[in-house]
Amino acid sequence: MRRSFPASSLRGILAVLTVLACAVAPLIARAQSGGDDITTIVADVVQIQGEDLLIAEGNVEVFSRGDRLRASKLTYDRNQDRLWLEGPIYLQQEDGTVLLADQGELTTDFTSGILEGARIILNQQLQIAGSEAIRREGRFTDLKRVVASSCEICEGGGTPLWEIRASRVIHDQENAQIYFYNARFRIAGIPVFYAPTLRVPDGTVDRVRGFLTPYLYSTNQIGNGVKLPYFIPLGDHADLTLTPFIAGRYSNGGIFSQNSSGSSGGGKYTRTLEGRYRQAFAHGDLTIKGAISQDSITPDETRGYAFVEGKFALPRDFVLGFTLQTTSDDAYLRDYGYSNQDFLTNSVGVLRTRQNERIEADIVGYQSLRADTDDSQDPDLVANGRWDRRLSESVLGGWVDFGLAGLALQRPSDQDIIGRDLGQFRATTGWTRNWTGPAGLRFNATGKLNADFLQVSDDPTYPEYQSALTPQAAATLSWPLMAAGKGRTRYLLEPLAQLAWTAPDTLDAPNDDSTAIALDTGNLFALNRFPGLNLYEEGTRANLALRWTRYDPKAWTFALTAGQVYRFDTSDQFPVGTGLAGRSSNWLGQVDIDFTDKFALRSVVLLDSDLKPTSNATRISVDAWNLRLSSNYIWQREDTSEELDNDLSAIGAAASYEINDTWSGSVEFRRDFTANKFTYREVGLGYENECVRVDLSVTQSFRRTQSTEPITSYEFSVKLAGFGSRTNAVQRQRCTSGG
Repeated sequence: MRRSFPASSLRGILAVLTVLACAVAPLIARAQSGGDDITTIVADVVQIQGEDLLIAEGNVEVFSRGDRLRASKLTYDRNQDRLWLEGPIYLQQEDGTVLLADQGELTTDFTSGILEGARIILNQQLQIAGSEAIRREGRFTDLKRVVASSCEICEGGGTPLWEIRASRVIHDQENAQIYFYNARFRIAGIPVFYAPTLRVPDGTVDRVRGFLTPYLYSTNQIGNGVKLPYFIPLGDHADLTLTPFIAGRYSNGGIFSQNSSGSSGGGKYTRTLEGRYRQAFAHGDLTIKGAISQDSITPDETRGYAFVEGKFALPRDFVLGFTLQTTSDDAYLRDYGYSNQDFLTNSVGVLRTRQNERIEADIVGYQSLRADTDDSQDPDLVANGRWDRRLSESVLGGWVDFGLAGLALQRPSDQDIIGRDLGQFRATTGWTRNWTGPAGLRFNATGKLNADFLQVSDDPTYPEYQSALTPQAAATLSWPLMAAGKGRTRYLLEPLAQLAWTAPDTLDAPNDDSTAIALDTGNLFALNRFPGLNLYEEGTRANLALRWTRYDPKAWTFALTAGQVYRFDTSDQFPVGTGLAGRSSNWLGQVDIDFTDKFALRSVVLLDSDLKPTSNATRISVDAWNLRLSSNYIWQREDTSEELDNDLSAIGAAASYEINDTWSGSVEFRRDFTANKFTYREVGLGYENECVRVDLSVTQSFRRTQSTEPITSYEFSVKLAGFGSRTNAVQRQRCTSGG
């Protein structure tokens, strides 16, 4: 039985123990040393010798200020205020650092002392073992004749995969730094690196000044080189990461050598400084990324880029977001693998979302990076604004929606027609009601009235100012039928029919914002399949669909959807390739297969009147069986009306696979079957155990769309567990309990 007895001073505890020591065992003794620091001693046997010595033996545990110490024997001397300990000694500190030793002496608050046969375990990974450790000020641990590694050595095991041997190591807990003196880095016992002094973060905190994981990087554009990131915390809410990147492959053999004129002898090279600045504010975040380079690709120019992103909370629940992007030339981002985007965007916008209300507005500037596309006639500045509001009160059994939308497009040219600018404003009022009738029939009625105001500048082929009122209406009938099958399987069959009408579009507007159109299940029952403001889908049409779904109790779902649009009047509003041209649209077919969150497939196909496919889009995602896969495939039949003289066919996929506990692989590619070539390829291989992460990747991408020779780059990195940020830590345990 264990008992506890509190006292206000050590002398009182010793007096009580003198009386009870022979009669009570085990005993728990508690001593209050003053102030708020309370030390608790728990042991199987406690003895008192004289008035100054307390000896605890058997399962000794000491708790002090959040620290926990275990030992086989403890001797406390009141005069010296010190603890003598016999091992095995286990000291777990409040920050998670663990200190092991064979024997030693410490002050009662564990902040100072000497330990023999000491070993530090940081972040449950990095182990630093020394013949002797000296604790000072509760902050420094000074070890002599040291071996450090995060590799787990099982019982009977041999040399660790990697280790650092040093004559001395100082661990600074307050600054989360480890200082090595006469450090020798070994791989499988073979010395490969020596440093007189070496300072690294201890991995117990996320933001510590110092070097991050280096990367070996090589491309056929700039040669072989190394990236060495250096992280600089700037207070609690900001940081800066600077990454020098030096690469070169020279004809004279010197990787950094230059001739007398300062050039690099005609070889491939780069001198690049990358940077990233982040700051968190009370009401937002700011990130700035960029780089500046001098290289052999354009040796007479200084190249670079800068990306700025920010998001800030404004009064009245508004959120401000902005993006600024610039680059010295069209190919710079692809040359260095910073981005594969085709456009630079500079934007600023505000957004507010409340119950039954949404407000958003933005201004976006575009700059094309495609060398094979003439975009001189495309808008380079686009402004959008939208306000949507729904009345929560019922109106005639339904609800009322109000909306305002605005659009402005500006082209860089001042010439007529090719420099056309456009501005449009639309106000919308709509009413919608749903109800359920007999036998489970479901009805929906919708009505809208749109008021448009349009201005077209620098294009005499259109009236400069226009206005119009355009009503819309739709009635939808559906009949969901549910049936039960064997083994709790359920089936749902739902026919749907919608009759929609839109008054003739009296606006004579160019189609500047509704160019991406295609029939799919998302717009099969839309009142207007033009996504922008410029055009309305006119006339009366019937939208028909049939949905069938099978729900399996084992979490499988299989669904089929078929549909078509039938027009009462012939329309030439839509090109053939959209699937919406003519009196009757193409047949729409869609297959959906889902298995919880592990597997999903969606395939959408359009069929002409002869049931021959005109387009197909298929998406697959897998997150099971150690495999993560995401893939998209698109195919479209040739369409001369859209200047598509050949079939369009392309696929993109990204996958990663865990081969076993230590090895993993990844692949990503995009292939244009029309051009019969890959536009992007990447293969990666990773090795990971409890003490190291090694990654190797090979990437091929094209500098420009019309380029025939791709940029080939190689990237190699090694992360040692226990150094740097905790987010990079690997915590696999390979040894079994039996050794």
